[in-house]
Amino acid sequence: MDAMYKYLLAFLLLFGSGVGAQLSLDPLSAAVLRGSNVSFKANVTAEWKVMTWDVSNLLVLTILSTTGVIQSLPRYVARNISTGSTEGAWEFSIVNVQKNDSGPVVCTIQGPIGFKTATLQVQERGTMKILSGNQTVNQDQQAEFRCELAGWFPAPEVSWLLDGQPASASLYNTTLQDQGTTFNGTSVLTMKAVRDATVQCRAFLSAATALQTVYLLVVPTPTDWTVLIAVVLSFSIAALLVLLIILIFFCIRRKKEKEKELREGRLQGRAVAPRPRQGTINLGFAMDDRTSMTPNVESDLSQNNDPRIYQIPPVDNPARNRANDFPSGENVMEYRKHRHLTHV
Repeated sequence: MDAMYKYLLAFLLLFGSGVGAQLSLDPLSAAVLRGSNVSFKANVTAEWKVMTWDVSNLLVLTILSTTGVIQSLPRYVARNISTGSTEGAWEFSIVNVQKNDSGPVVCTIQGPIGFKTATLQVQERGTMKILSGNQTVNQDQQAEFRCELAGWFPAPEVSWLLDGQPASASLYNTTLQDQGTTFNGTSVLTMKAVRDATVQCRAFLSAATALQTVYLLVVPTPTDWTVLIAVVLSFSIAALLVLLIILIFFCIRRKKEKEKELREGRLQGRAVAPRPRQGTINLGFAMDDRTSMTPNVESDLSQNNDPRIYQIPPVDNPARNRANDFPSGENVMEYRKHRHLTHV
């Protein structure tokens, strides 16, 4: 019984796929975005008369080997691409693919050749946005990026990239909800801010990929700046204190020196009393070799009875020089009158 079942199954498979593989279909699987176009190529190596195409279990197009397309629904077209070596090659296309086109695409050749089936998946690319945008975070602090997705079909594969490299799956969490015809969701990335980085959220479908990019800027933590400022400020205050102490020391020293000078000056002023200025007669003073003085001066001297005025004999007369140096009588003649005053 089991052997008979195996033989029957092999016969059905052989019949369904076409005896001798006389019918080929390419591609056997296709995924396209809604609104785009998709094509399938059928190649028949044996004689045939009628070819039909079914999309999602609906007959949409019929082709006769003699006349070509005889019946089709809107958005479904076919053209003969046969060459000398492929006389039975046709290209079947779906224009403006819609989601209800998803499913099996079957090309059938009436007669013993049979049919071939391909699979069509119509996908829909939704929207995505990183809500947090660019972020500036202190070093070693936690940074959080939230990516929002809406209108995707089927559910996309969401991942994150850091500087172009895949981020660890432990850093983010993704939640997607089925809204009936589309999928919405969020993905949250939480990471430690170590250095500047390019952050990207990626949503992947076999027919499309979406990528959103933001930037993480890392600044030194306030604690690091506070410590640096405190150290610099401490050294600055210490230097100012040293300079202030040196300045005060020199000011006090200078003040003491001035006080000492003043005290010494006062002591010297008390010990030595100033002498009054007065004149004395310089008896050894002699005028130049003039024989007489001006009349006015000589008259004044003759009238002066100052006992300190003496008549000195001329220096050029030796006889007279032997006389009394300071005569007191009136019998001495031809003495010159000199007045010697010395002021100190």
